[in-house]
Amino acid sequence: MKKLVSLLLVASLLLIGAFAATAEETKKWEGHHIVYASWGDGAEKAARDAAIAAFEEATGCEVTHINNNSDYDTKITAMVAAGEQIDCGMLESATIAYPMAEQGLLEPLDSYVEASGIDMNDYVAASCYYDNDGNLISWSGNIELMCLFYNRDVFDAAGIAYPPSSPEDAWTWDEFVDVCKQLTKDANGLTPNDEGFDPDNIVQYGVNPSVWWPVWGSFILSNGGSIVDENGNFAMNQPEAVEALQAFCDLKLVDHVAPSVAASESLPAGDVALLTGTYAMVIDGQWNALTYSEAGINFGMATLPKYGDKVVSICTNGMNCIFSASQEKEAAWDLIQYLSDPSIDLTLFRNGNLMPTSIEWLTDEDKLAQWVGEDNPARPEGYEGIIDMLINNSAAPLTGQIIGFPDLITLVDAGIEEVLYGNMTAQEAMDSVAAQIEEAGLELGLRATQMASTTTEEAPAEDAATEDAAAEEAPAEDAVTEEAPAEDAAAEDAAAEEAPAEDAATEEAAA
Repeated sequence: MKKLVSLLLVASLLLIGAFAATAEETKKWEGHHIVYASWGDGAEKAARDAAIAAFEEATGCEVTHINNNSDYDTKITAMVAAGEQIDCGMLESATIAYPMAEQGLLEPLDSYVEASGIDMNDYVAASCYYDNDGNLISWSGNIELMCLFYNRDVFDAAGIAYPPSSPEDAWTWDEFVDVCKQLTKDANGLTPNDEGFDPDNIVQYGVNPSVWWPVWGSFILSNGGSIVDENGNFAMNQPEAVEALQAFCDLKLVDHVAPSVAASESLPAGDVALLTGTYAMVIDGQWNALTYSEAGINFGMATLPKYGDKVVSICTNGMNCIFSASQEKEAAWDLIQYLSDPSIDLTLFRNGNLMPTSIEWLTDEDKLAQWVGEDNPARPEGYEGIIDMLINNSAAPLTGQIIGFPDLITLVDAGIEEVLYGNMTAQEAMDSVAAQIEEAGLELGLRATQMASTTTEEAPAEDAATEDAAAEEAPAEDAVTEEAPAEDAAAEDAAAEEAPAEDAATEEAAA
């Protein structure tokens, strides 16, 4: 009997030990601590905090979340320089991420992706960032792209059909300008098509295009132009780029369907202007759906018009990086994956702020219903066209493709400002930029990485979930030199990443 009791006791102890071991295994990072940094408004921070809390509960890892919307780059740079613990976080690509990558401060993620069994063909290719040596330094579960927003009430009042949602049915540039003219009115109700129209007294504009590189860059790429060619030469002074850039600026200067620099200074914020009908349409990042839905605007979303043969929409998104000095790289990688998984927390996807990069979450009907839904004001009717545009017509962020982008865009922005003020033509301005590049000895180039559009040719959304073509990755130069496409957007205002210098003078902030 004693022997039996002893055996039962041993068995019980072994069983308890097994349960304890299992419990310990489920808490993979018990006793570990990582520091994660991000920017974002209250809604974004709350959603991330909830996801981080779930990560802590599931893994046992303690996470310190630094959320900073003021001097973010300065804060992160100072922490790294001082040797303070910071394991992973969001980085704006042009201003901080690539300079840090060049210093060897960011951890290559290729081995982590491989060890995790992640098939990059299952994700939108434009969401990846590579360093100059071709190492993956950022992988994100969310992304943004440029699209067209419109006030339904304005279109209804004018008796004009809503803009096409599908890229396959996109307006040509001439069709787009024609509708803009019909929707632009001066104080006397006259349009630019009417004799006596007063361009200095416009009360309703057909469109307000945000003036920054993902917007005008999309039309340059659509026209077969490029920013930097495959040989590393500045190419915005070439005919295809100049033509599209001049047409973009002429929306303000010649067509009078978009507010001039001077007029922009007295106009209300973008959401107010779209709500009141001061703008019939707006071209900007899709994250604005959050702001417009919260403002109660009766809005719709549509594909961009095409300048050339095919729609192109340049993507933007904050980079998710791991710092090479981190002592908790594996745990940091797990956190990045956790925050990138729509199945963990869908708040920022449902509320209009973000789009997922998982092809499955972009195409599977059951998953789409979880973040798009029929009665979601942030995902209005026609939103399927935005998803289609992301899968088939998106272009990788220029900041991830072009070596020397921060210095280049400073010169280009100044040149475009001269055009918008009417001081130069697009050709003159871009020739001037080319001369300044040569004089300064600015070295440009393309990163030899797989950074092109998500596909090589348009395909139905459902096909993208099952075919490699839906996420095929082509050389970087294809994304910037060919018409087939080429950063949440998330600047530290949590909405528009790296808005150009001229925005301060010409547009409300891109957020």
